[in-house]
Amino acid sequence: MKKPSLKASGVVTFIFGVLLPAVLMWVAVFGMDSSEYVENGIKVKCTVIGTSVTGSSSRPKVKYKSAEGEWIEADCIANSKVSMGQTIDGYIMPDDPKNVYCPPDLALKIVFYAIAAVLVITSWGFFFKTLKDLRNYNILIKSGVPYKAQLTSWHKDDSGLMHIQLRVFRRNGEEEIISVEAVNGAPIVGEYYDIMMSEDDKGRITAALNDERLN
Repeated sequence: MKKPSLKASGVVTFIFGVLLPAVLMWVAVFGMDSSEYVENGIKVKCTVIGTSVTGSSSRPKVKYKSAEGEWIEADCIANSKVSMGQTIDGYIMPDDPKNVYCPPDLALKIVFYAIAAVLVITSWGFFFKTLKDLRNYNILIKSGVPYKAQLTSWHKDDSGLMHIQLRVFRRNGEEEIISVEAVNGAPIVGEYYDIMMSEDDKGRITAALNDERLN
Protein backbone atom coordinates (compact mmCIF):
# COMPACT_ATOMS: atom_id res chain seq x y z
CA MET A 1 0.00 0.00 0.00
CA LYS A 2 1.80 3.08 -1.29
CA LYS A 3 1.23 6.57 0.08
CA PRO A 4 -0.25 8.90 -2.58
CA SER A 5 2.04 11.83 -3.41
CA LEU A 6 0.17 15.10 -3.04
CA LYS A 7 3.27 17.04 -4.11
CA ALA A 8 3.61 15.16 -7.41
CA SER A 9 -0.13 15.49 -8.02
CA GLY A 10 0.09 19.22 -7.32
CA VAL A 11 2.91 19.68 -9.83
CA VAL A 12 1.01 17.77 -12.52
CA THR A 13 -2.17 19.74 -11.79
CA PHE A 14 -0.32 23.07 -11.93
CA ILE A 15 1.27 22.25 -15.29
CA PHE A 16 -1.69 20.63 -17.02
CA GLY A 17 -4.56 22.21 -15.06
CA VAL A 18 -3.33 25.80 -14.77
CA LEU A 19 -0.28 26.64 -16.89
CA LEU A 20 -1.11 24.93 -20.20
CA PRO A 21 -4.80 25.97 -20.16
CA ALA A 22 -3.70 29.55 -19.46
CA VAL A 23 -1.34 29.46 -22.47
CA LEU A 24 -4.05 27.99 -24.70
CA MET A 25 -6.57 30.60 -23.56
CA TRP A 26 -4.05 33.40 -24.18
CA VAL A 27 -3.38 32.09 -27.69
CA ALA A 28 -7.11 31.80 -28.39
CA VAL A 29 -7.95 35.26 -27.04
CA PHE A 30 -4.88 37.33 -27.90
CA GLY A 31 -2.57 35.29 -30.12
CA MET A 32 -5.26 34.76 -32.77
CA ASP A 33 -6.56 38.29 -32.75
CA SER A 34 -5.11 41.64 -33.77
CA SER A 35 -7.19 44.63 -32.79
CA GLU A 36 -4.67 46.90 -34.52
CA TYR A 37 -5.54 45.47 -37.93
CA VAL A 38 -9.28 45.42 -37.27
CA GLU A 39 -9.42 48.95 -35.83
CA ASN A 40 -6.88 50.74 -38.04
CA GLY A 41 -6.61 48.54 -41.11
CA ILE A 42 -8.48 48.47 -44.41
CA LYS A 43 -10.87 45.59 -44.97
CA VAL A 44 -10.29 43.65 -48.20
CA LYS A 45 -11.75 40.54 -49.78
CA CYS A 46 -9.01 38.19 -50.85
CA THR A 47 -8.68 34.82 -52.55
CA VAL A 48 -6.23 32.07 -51.59
CA ILE A 49 -3.92 31.38 -54.54
CA GLY A 50 -1.14 29.27 -53.04
CA THR A 51 1.48 28.99 -50.32
CA SER A 52 4.39 31.26 -49.52
CA VAL A 53 7.43 29.36 -48.17
CA THR A 54 10.06 31.09 -46.05
CA GLY A 55 12.75 28.78 -44.71
CA SER A 56 10.99 25.99 -42.81
CA SER A 57 7.72 27.89 -42.38
CA SER A 58 4.88 28.50 -44.81
CA ARG A 59 1.92 30.85 -45.10
CA PRO A 60 -1.08 30.95 -47.38
CA LYS A 61 -0.64 33.27 -50.35
CA VAL A 62 -3.62 35.46 -51.24
CA LYS A 63 -4.50 38.16 -53.75
CA TYR A 64 -6.83 41.10 -53.38
CA LYS A 65 -7.78 44.20 -55.34
CA SER A 66 -6.59 47.53 -53.97
CA ALA A 67 -8.65 50.71 -53.91
CA GLU A 68 -6.92 51.68 -57.15
CA GLY A 69 -8.12 48.47 -58.82
CA GLU A 70 -4.70 46.82 -58.80
CA TRP A 71 -4.36 43.12 -57.94
CA ILE A 72 -1.88 42.61 -55.12
CA GLU A 73 -0.41 39.32 -53.91
CA ALA A 74 0.23 39.10 -50.19
CA ASP A 75 0.90 36.71 -47.31
CA CYS A 76 -2.04 35.68 -45.14
CA ILE A 77 -1.06 36.01 -41.48
CA ALA A 78 -2.78 34.62 -38.35
CA ASN A 79 -4.94 32.08 -40.14
CA SER A 80 -3.24 29.13 -41.88
CA LYS A 81 -6.34 26.91 -42.02
CA VAL A 82 -7.51 27.98 -45.47
CA SER A 83 -7.85 26.13 -48.76
CA MET A 84 -6.94 26.93 -52.34
CA GLY A 85 -9.51 29.16 -54.04
CA GLN A 86 -11.21 30.09 -50.76
CA THR A 87 -12.44 33.68 -50.50
CA ILE A 88 -11.94 35.29 -47.11
CA ASP A 89 -12.15 38.72 -45.54
CA GLY A 90 -8.92 40.25 -44.33
CA TYR A 91 -7.35 43.49 -43.16
CA ILE A 92 -4.28 45.33 -44.39
CA MET A 93 -2.36 48.24 -42.95
CA PRO A 94 -1.89 51.14 -45.40
CA ASP A 95 1.90 50.97 -45.02
CA ASP A 96 2.07 47.16 -45.32
CA PRO A 97 -0.01 45.95 -48.30
CA LYS A 98 1.94 42.69 -48.61
CA ASN A 99 0.55 41.22 -45.37
CA VAL A 100 -3.14 40.51 -44.96
CA TYR A 101 -4.46 39.79 -41.49
CA CYS A 102 -7.04 37.01 -41.89
CA PRO A 103 -9.03 36.46 -38.67
CA PRO A 104 -8.97 32.80 -37.58
CA ASP A 105 -12.15 30.76 -37.88
CA LEU A 106 -14.29 30.63 -34.75
CA ALA A 107 -14.07 26.83 -34.93
CA LEU A 108 -10.30 27.01 -34.39
CA LYS A 109 -10.76 29.11 -31.25
CA ILE A 110 -13.38 26.67 -30.00
CA VAL A 111 -10.87 23.84 -30.40
CA PHE A 112 -8.39 25.70 -28.17
CA TYR A 113 -11.12 26.39 -25.59
CA ALA A 114 -12.16 22.73 -25.64
CA ILE A 115 -8.61 21.46 -25.16
CA ALA A 116 -8.09 23.89 -22.27
CA ALA A 117 -11.35 22.76 -20.65
CA VAL A 118 -10.43 19.07 -20.95
CA LEU A 119 -7.01 19.73 -19.40
CA VAL A 120 -8.56 21.63 -16.47
CA ILE A 121 -11.23 19.00 -15.78
CA THR A 122 -8.93 15.97 -16.01
CA SER A 123 -6.04 17.57 -14.09
CA TRP A 124 -8.15 18.84 -11.22
CA GLY A 125 -10.07 15.56 -11.18
CA PHE A 126 -6.74 13.79 -10.75
CA PHE A 127 -5.77 16.18 -7.94
CA PHE A 128 -9.01 15.69 -6.00
CA LYS A 129 -8.74 11.93 -6.46
CA THR A 130 -5.26 12.09 -4.93
CA LEU A 131 -6.70 14.00 -1.96
CA LYS A 132 -9.33 11.28 -1.51
CA ASP A 133 -6.72 8.51 -1.82
CA LEU A 134 -4.50 10.28 0.74
CA ARG A 135 -7.43 10.57 3.15
CA ASN A 136 -8.16 6.85 2.78
CA TYR A 137 -4.47 6.05 3.24
CA ASN A 138 -4.37 7.98 6.51
CA ILE A 139 -7.50 6.19 7.73
CA LEU A 140 -5.98 2.80 6.96
CA ILE A 141 -2.66 3.67 8.58
CA LYS A 142 -4.50 4.74 11.73
CA SER A 143 -7.20 2.09 12.06
CA GLY A 144 -6.85 -0.39 9.19
CA VAL A 145 -6.37 -4.10 9.78
CA PRO A 146 -5.01 -6.79 7.42
CA TYR A 147 -7.74 -8.79 5.73
CA LYS A 148 -8.05 -11.62 3.21
CA ALA A 149 -10.73 -10.78 0.62
CA GLN A 150 -12.03 -12.93 -2.23
CA LEU A 151 -12.03 -11.41 -5.71
CA THR A 152 -15.47 -11.68 -7.31
CA SER A 153 -14.99 -9.66 -10.52
CA TRP A 154 -12.88 -6.96 -12.09
CA HIS A 155 -12.62 -4.70 -15.14
CA LYS A 156 -10.12 -2.29 -16.67
CA ASP A 157 -11.06 1.26 -17.64
CA ASP A 158 -9.77 3.29 -20.60
CA SER A 159 -6.78 4.57 -18.61
CA GLY A 160 -5.61 1.05 -17.82
CA LEU A 161 -6.62 1.24 -14.15
CA MET A 162 -8.15 -1.98 -12.83
CA HIS A 163 -11.29 -1.84 -10.68
CA ILE A 164 -11.51 -4.93 -8.52
CA GLN A 165 -14.55 -6.13 -6.61
CA LEU A 166 -13.86 -8.09 -3.42
CA ARG A 167 -16.05 -9.97 -0.98
CA VAL A 168 -15.53 -8.97 2.66
CA PHE A 169 -17.48 -9.34 5.89
CA ARG A 170 -18.39 -6.51 8.22
CA ARG A 171 -17.84 -6.66 11.97
CA ASN A 172 -21.46 -7.76 12.40
CA GLY A 173 -20.90 -10.66 10.00
CA GLU A 174 -22.76 -9.20 7.03
CA GLU A 175 -21.30 -9.82 3.59
CA GLU A 176 -20.25 -6.78 1.55
CA ILE A 177 -18.81 -6.33 -1.96
CA ILE A 178 -16.28 -3.52 -2.07
CA SER A 179 -14.28 -2.03 -4.93
CA VAL A 180 -10.56 -1.24 -4.86
CA GLU A 181 -8.07 -0.19 -7.53
CA ALA A 182 -4.96 -1.84 -8.94
CA VAL A 183 -2.45 -0.67 -11.53
CA ASN A 184 -0.93 -3.95 -12.69
CA GLY A 185 -1.00 -7.69 -12.21
CA ALA A 186 -3.36 -10.43 -13.37
CA PRO A 187 -6.45 -10.64 -11.13
CA ILE A 188 -7.95 -14.10 -10.71
CA VAL A 189 -11.64 -14.46 -9.88
CA GLY A 190 -12.10 -16.58 -6.75
CA GLU A 191 -8.57 -15.90 -5.49
CA TYR A 192 -7.98 -14.33 -2.08
CA TYR A 193 -5.95 -11.13 -1.88
CA ASP A 194 -4.43 -9.15 0.98
CA ILE A 195 -6.05 -5.80 1.70
CA MET A 196 -6.09 -3.23 4.48
CA MET A 197 -9.59 -2.50 5.70
CA SER A 198 -11.22 -0.19 8.22
CA GLU A 199 -14.86 0.09 9.27
CA ASP A 200 -15.94 3.15 11.25
CA ASP A 201 -18.75 3.43 13.78
CA LYS A 202 -21.19 4.40 11.01
CA GLY A 203 -20.41 1.26 9.04
CA ARG A 204 -18.41 3.00 6.31
CA ILE A 205 -15.69 0.77 4.90
CA THR A 206 -12.33 2.06 3.69
CA ALA A 207 -10.08 -0.42 1.94
CA ALA A 208 -7.03 -0.67 -0.30
CA LEU A 209 -5.03 -3.49 -1.84
CA ASN A 210 -1.96 -4.56 0.08
CA ASP A 211 -0.99 -7.49 -2.12
CA GLU A 212 2.24 -7.46 -4.13
CA ARG A 213 0.60 -9.55 -6.87
CA LEU A 214 -1.57 -6.56 -7.84
CA ASN A 215 0.63 -3.63 -6.77
